[in-house]
Amino acid sequence: MRLSLGGQRRGKADLHVHSLYSDGTATLQELLDWVEHETDLDLLAITDHERIDGALRARELHARGDYHFELAIGEEVTTRRGHVLALFVEERIPALRPLAETLERIHAAGGVAIAAHPMAPLGLSSAVLRGLHREAEPARRLDGIELFNPSMAGRVARVARHRLNTELLQLPAVGFSDAHIVESVGTGWTWFPGTGVEDFRRALAGGQTEPGGVHWSTWHNVAVYRRQLVAKARHLAHTLRPSGEWR
Repeated sequence: MRLSLGGQRRGKADLHVHSLYSDGTATLQELLDWVEHETDLDLLAITDHERIDGALRARELHARGDYHFELAIGEEVTTRRGHVLALFVEERIPALRPLAETLERIHAAGGVAIAAHPMAPLGLSSAVLRGLHREAEPARRLDGIELFNPSMAGRVARVARHRLNTELLQLPAVGFSDAHIVESVGTGWTWFPGTGVEDFRRALAGGQTEPGGVHWSTWHNVAVYRRQLVAKARHLAHTLRPSGEWR
């Protein structure tokens, strides 16, 4: 059993995972089976780009099985200033809106907002993070920052990111895999007291989370990006398809 210094059970969470519903390469069932049989995660979230229907479907599949881990709903939202994880939401958060509005919507939906791979491509910049730190309205602030991301892109500016959070932002730190292939799930994680969703939320609010993980090798990064090419094209076609999706 994994114990903290105080003797409490420590859980592992990976709350940044993509499926075929956006630009991931694994089915929902493949993700659930991988976590069940190949990882020791206690908590998983499906966080596809600009949609939560895959995550909601995954919850249905999860409820039918006998899994050792809990499943949470999430979304990776593209704002006008970068990517934000919306965790524990039950409704889709619209994309391409101002960052402040996006954060307000996440909190109004009962969720928490995490800076995804900040200061890396498509992440929130240092200037944006500093601006949010000065924001007086709690609903327009972040609840946490992803300090560990195992991909090559996630490793960009990692030293500066840690320094900025330590010296100024002081946001609760998390680590997730940002997995787009099934083999990546669980390579980045967050330690937290407890095992489930409510335990994680309390830990995040109390600053009791700790990022962990293993950086991908160069060959793993190449494999991920190669397999993502088709998935990215498929996701772009879905995103640009005329519908009521962006209203």
